[in-house]
Order: sequence, then C-alpha cells, then structure tokens
Amino acid sequence: MVGLLIGGILALWIGIYFDRFLVGVLFYWGGFFGMLAVWRLSSVTLYDERDTAIERKASDYTITIFGFVFVLGAPGGIALEESGLVELPAAFGGAMWTLFAIYVVFGVVYTVLRRRS
Repeated sequence: MVGLLIGGILALWIGIYFDRFLVGVLFYWGGFFGMLAVWRLSSVTLYDERDTAIERKASDYTITIFGFVFVLGAPGGIALEESGLVELPAAFGGAMWTLFAIYVVFGVVYTVLRRRS
C-alpha cells in the first residue's frame, strides 16, 4: 500500500524533472488510487487501536503547533511589517488564509462528529 503511494510520488517527481508533468500526474494518481484500493479492498487488518491512538496524538500535536503558528504568526507578522522591521513575502497572506481554512474545516468536521455521537 505504501509502496504504491511512494511509487506515485516518485513518478510525479520524475515527470516534473523530465518536463512530463501530465504523465507524472497520471502515474501519481495511479499510485494513489492503487493505495486506496488496497486499503479499502484488503481483507487484512491494516490498522489497529494502537495506530488509531498514534494518529490521534499526532493530529492533536499538529493542530496545536499550527494553532500557535497561526494565532501568533498572523498578527505578529503584520505588526512587524507595519512597524517597518520586516517585509513579508507575498505568500504570507496565502499561508495565513490556508491555516484559517484548515481550522474552519476542522471546526466544522469536529462539530458534525460531536453532534453525531
């Protein structure tokens, strides 16, 4: 399963390197959908409670770390730029909107799951 995904990623990089982006994307999608097929159609148990607990802890840490980055970084970056100490790159705004969107999606999914249980 993981080999299919890694193969797809490598194919994408090779396609980009040889300026054959479309071919790389097609192989990438093949690897991704192959991984999904193995995951969903396999009779073998691929994940257990331990994996679920690790995923939950990793998700919690990730959301917490990026929460601090967003809460402190967005106003902090703007304040530094307004004071003339730093000139923010154009990508800063996009990065902050992306973090905002991630937290909106997280909040919506959390709320739906919470109401269902």
